[in-house]
Amino acid sequence: MNGAAAPPDGIRHETGPDGILRIVFDRPGAKVNLLTREVLERLGRLIEESRGDERVKALLFLSGKTGSFLAGVDIDEMAAVKDAWDAVQASRLGQTVLQKIADAPWPSACAIGGACLGGGTELALACTYRIAADGPAVRIGLPEIQLGIVPGFGGTQRLPRLVGLVHALDLILTGRPVDARRAERIGLVDRIVPAPKLEHEARETLRAAVAGRRPFVRRRRPLAVLAVEGIPLLRSRVISNTRRRTAARIAPADYPAPFRALEAVEAAFSQPLPQGLDLEARILGELLPTRTSRNLVWLFRSRAELKRGAGGFQATPRKIRKVFVLGAGVMGAGIAHLVADREIPVRMRDLGWEPLLRGLRSARRSWSAEVRRGGLSPQDARTRMAFLSPGVGLDGLGRADLVVETVVEDLAVKQEALAEAEERIGERAIFATGTSTLPVTEIAARALRPERVVGLHFFHPPHRMPLVEVVAGQRTSPEAVVTVHAFALELGKTPVVVRDSPGFLVNRIVMLYVGEAMRLLAEGFRVDAVDSAMRAFGMPVGPFELLDAMGLDSARQAAQILEAAFGKRIGALSAALGALVESGRLGVKGGGGFYRYRDGRRGRTDPRVPGLIGAARRAELPGETLQERMVLSMVNEAAICLEDGVAREPRDVDVAMLLGAGFPASRGGPLRWADAIGLPTVVDRLSRLADAHGERFRPAGLLRDSGKDGKALYGLP
Repeated sequence: MNGAAAPPDGIRHETGPDGILRIVFDRPGAKVNLLTREVLERLGRLIEESRGDERVKALLFLSGKTGSFLAGVDIDEMAAVKDAWDAVQASRLGQTVLQKIADAPWPSACAIGGACLGGGTELALACTYRIAADGPAVRIGLPEIQLGIVPGFGGTQRLPRLVGLVHALDLILTGRPVDARRAERIGLVDRIVPAPKLEHEARETLRAAVAGRRPFVRRRRPLAVLAVEGIPLLRSRVISNTRRRTAARIAPADYPAPFRALEAVEAAFSQPLPQGLDLEARILGELLPTRTSRNLVWLFRSRAELKRGAGGFQATPRKIRKVFVLGAGVMGAGIAHLVADREIPVRMRDLGWEPLLRGLRSARRSWSAEVRRGGLSPQDARTRMAFLSPGVGLDGLGRADLVVETVVEDLAVKQEALAEAEERIGERAIFATGTSTLPVTEIAARALRPERVVGLHFFHPPHRMPLVEVVAGQRTSPEAVVTVHAFALELGKTPVVVRDSPGFLVNRIVMLYVGEAMRLLAEGFRVDAVDSAMRAFGMPVGPFELLDAMGLDSARQAAQILEAAFGKRIGALSAALGALVESGRLGVKGGGGFYRYRDGRRGRTDPRVPGLIGAARRAELPGETLQERMVLSMVNEAAICLEDGVAREPRDVDVAMLLGAGFPASRGGPLRWADAIGLPTVVDRLSRLADAHGERFRPAGLLRDSGKDGKALYGLP
């Protein structure tokens, strides 16, 4: 077994003179290592063969990739699983191989120098020791819940036994990874060491264990924690409370994985490991073929695809080294915060100091909160704060590679901001307008260099919303598009490239949706009934809650722009919103809109709102009937956006609506949902609505033609 083999499965191994079998994961031609079926089978054989080798005294797992240990299972293999039987067998293969590590006659350790996720974390849990490098590259976690499944290689059983009930529930139910320092605090890793010494310290740990010495003393969990875990009544209460809180956020029918994960974690404390592993495999088998899991796996793969290409534009992106943000409102300050968080120098400019100071305070609060959570050190927070500078002048504008404009949503004001910037910026600097509705081509109509003007539409709040629309105007150059696409990726966003059009993609579809909700209100349906119907469908908030959060004045302004472009499809939304704005109702920020608010918290509906828009007498219909009108309005407009060329393909529409509008991920986006329902059914329901409620529901030609030919929007038979 001596010698450094490099087989195509990506596992190198050699036994050193100290008896340590060194297994290195190094997947050929890839940036990250994955636990494919081939790798698992090879690893299982290797461990079995090692049992007969008298030279082997310890086992050390390493990675040949910089910044990555093991990124989990192969998502393509996961997507190929067709039924519960195959899923259970895949889970049991992984469990069996990792159990061989746990049952090995010698100590084992993994040296974690980068991302360690999913199956990678489960492999680490099967080892005797876990040593991690101290640095930002290390992220350890079990993200399976975000794919609609549970960890399937022993994670639901070994993690609770190692770190305890509360920490295990947090890691498994959120799917969020932790850094090395937090992993050490909760007992997930045994030691953190400087990155250059990682392998050396891991070897020293194993040498000590082979010599019969204790490499270090593990922290004991507090007695109160052990009591909760050991007393069935107390443990059941923690599980029950967690289940209740989870059910308040998501419906078990739409997102079953968190509820099944609770079942598996509870078994970790009440059943022996073999029985717990069997239950875990069976739960995974039941979850992986579900609609929810298939849609979440599709979303994961689609986001990866969108990151690899800039909507068909071909050019070499420029490196953004300095950024200038025009406007320090909520959006501008949020974008500046994002840029500084990546340690890119950013200047934030506004006409007065009050919004600038407010933006600085907001950034400081955010970084301070991260320090309290353990995600940042105080020094890191101070460093990032230093990358953010305010100013009321235009000093530094000429040195910026990218200017991001976030001034008020008014064409003349935005053109003026562009003209002022072009007098000072370099010839190759890019001007990115943050407009949410105005066509980029119109903003650039008077520009000296319109090819350098591009749309970069963030969603509110920018530090949380994962979507960015990259908008290519009629004269925008490919270089400008690919540069801001790459910049969005650097900020951790998923960019979707769209063609220039009023409202672009997400806001255009959303305005059809909230416009239909306003029509329902005018017909006499209650605000809370309409909102409840859409929350039951899976939207995070109802349409009226959404309008209140947007700000009714901002929503009216957007509606006016879209009404001018699309007329009757939008309806009289701006007039209805105008009546509310003129009565002093601005939404959350004004303390009242469709609902009343106190300190930002939603109260009851405002009973005077229906009268202000001239609503009919109260009407009642089942929630499913209300859903049909609002959901199908989104589906139809999404198809029209494809016909108009605003988006290149159905994937772009669905990912944008999932990430930017909160369309329920369990349903896969409006167009995937339409495919699942069946296009002939969708066309029939739209036609009936058109006959009853107006031409805005007349099915898009794309839907009619595809349904007639027996096709699906995603090209499936």
